Amino acid sequence: MTLEEFNNLAKKYLDGNTTEEENRLLEEWNEAQNANDLNFVMKQNDEVVKKRMWASISKEVNNHRTSKIRRIGFYVGLAASVMLVISYLFNVNIFDKNNITALLENDNIEISNDTKDQEIVLLSDGTEVHLSKNSSITYDKNFNIDKREVHLRGNAFFKVKRDVTKLFIVHTGDLSTEVLGTSFWINENKKSKSIEVVVNTGKVSVYTSKKSRKNEKNGVILTPNQKVIYDEVTQNIKPSLVEKPKPIGKAEQSKISLIFQSRPLQEVLNVLSKLYGIDFVVSNEKLNQCRITADLNDLHMYIQLELICKSIDAQYEKRGTVIFVNGEGC
Repeated sequence: MTLEEFNNLAKKYLDGNTTEEENRLLEEWNEAQNANDLNFVMKQNDEVVKKRMWASISKEVNNHRTSKIRRIGFYVGLAASVMLVISYLFNVNIFDKNNITALLENDNIEISNDTKDQEIVLLSDGTEVHLSKNSSITYDKNFNIDKREVHLRGNAFFKVKRDVTKLFIVHTGDLSTEVLGTSFWINENKKSKSIEVVVNTGKVSVYTSKKSRKNEKNGVILTPNQKVIYDEVTQNIKPSLVEKPKPIGKAEQSKISLIFQSRPLQEVLNVLSKLYGIDFVVSNEKLNQCRITADLNDLHMYIQLELICKSIDAQYEKRGTVIFVNGEGC
């Protein structure tokens, strides 16, 4: 099969218009290629570039469900890789812009999810990106060699593979989210011009790329059940608690008892603090004289707080990532 014939057939395959016979031809073509033919072409460029391109391209084409890139099966992925290398070396636009050529534009790999469902993208470091519809990530083809950085447009859940030698950084507009290994959501809202970061596990550093007049970055550290909303207009970062806090891993596994029989308020709040990883502050010392009798199992945290406060004629107030309990006391 000639190069021109392969180009035409590959385009047809990417559009989903090939017959079984044409699919068989593609497979046979790939198996028939002599490794020396590819090496002859590849030697015209740097050996390191060859390794990096093969690693990043093959990683993407092997993922099972599809956004644009993962529509290509493995065996055609190898053949397409050959053509991409030739395209990269000789600046030939082989494939349609909406398909695989986006991989190498400006030395970046871009993965877009144009489907109706959330798609899972597996990066070369083992990180999972659950990419929401109409969202995309872009990263350098040298990802995970010296650094781990991606640019997000839209919404995604990141389950980052821990690597103490390389931070994982997600850039969304002017906001950067930096971790070693953890899981979190990033939601970009174009209408309100805001970005929300919600921590699921671990610890996350969130900061703006623009420095203040004192040459300091505006940022916060988030832990589970915490979130920030970044206003792109005012460049203000507002930390707060999530709408429905969930028990954090270790505390959940230890099966903490939430049945209290005439226990001091501070003791009850200490148990909740350990369970959710949230700080509770009693504003009036007299409240600590109050005793709580309640079964708080299988209730959301805010319902638990409402029951506690009603029993002692108190109120709770959220201030950033801390909850204050106010009242006259017992």
